Amino acid sequence: MTLGRWLNSLTFLDHIIILGFFVIAGLLAHVTLIAIREWYLHVQRDNPYAHEFRITPLYFMGVAILYTVIIYKLLGGIVTTWVETIIGK
Repeated sequence: MTLGRWLNSLTFLDHIIILGFFVIAGLLAHVTLIAIREWYLHVQRDNPYAHEFRITPLYFMGVAILYTVIIYKLLGGIVTTWVETIIGK
């Protein structure tokens, strides 16, 4: 199944859950990239020729999407079932 067909087969509730997972993944990605930058600065110390490690949108989105996929694969079914029992679907 292609990504487009998979997204079209999801319910509104699935989209909301994935959006929530993406928000959580965005926070995790931000923390991860800050930690990587601090580690890089620690490793380089006083090296005047070291490149600056910048957190770009490409890095952020790449890490956030990776975290989103991992979280959805681990918790997607459980959270969907839990939310459906709460709203009484």
